[in-house]
Amino acid sequence: MPSPSQRRRRSAPGSQPRSPVGDAPTRLSSRRPFFGLWLVCGLLYAIAGTILIALPALPWLWLVAAAGAVVQGLALAGPQALQRFRWVTANLLVLSSIVGGTALAVALSMALNHLGTDNLDDLTIAGAILEVVVYSLLAAGLAVLCSLTTAALGDRLLRRYTGRYASLALIGTCLLGLTIGGGIGLLTT
Repeated sequence: MPSPSQRRRRSAPGSQPRSPVGDAPTRLSSRRPFFGLWLVCGLLYAIAGTILIALPALPWLWLVAAAGAVVQGLALAGPQALQRFRWVTANLLVLSSIVGGTALAVALSMALNHLGTDNLDDLTIAGAILEVVVYSLLAAGLAVLCSLTTAALGDRLLRRYTGRYASLALIGTCLLGLTIGGGIGLLTT
């Protein structure tokens, strides 16, 4: 027979008993500050902007990188965001995020490989191939880091804001980072 204290703790029929200890990590994780992630995302895009300013002869690269950032911000293709959609819609969002990341990687790769063409007279075939591979991998790595932080920040923003405001905040962060990085690149050259 249950004790009187156990009888008082019973909940209403149809509801499940809740454990205050079990709910605490969920509540704390949704309220956890994400300023550091926001800063890292802006910093990575600022690095990309600094690299892109090295190629002033091709201003359309800025448009490609900015379009890639906007597409990634609109997709909000983090794991939390994708759980809200059906299979086809979620895969289309992932595809659009991949397209945005690829656009950023192409722009960065072109800018970095242009930087590596300073000494064409001393360049050998093997050295040229090695430089192209190294710079392209560096550009792809930076684009992947930008994509991962964009997706993670998008998930965190969706916990607090609606989809439209989360996308606008994410797109603003990415474009502001590219602009600040471009400004720093202009000041240093």
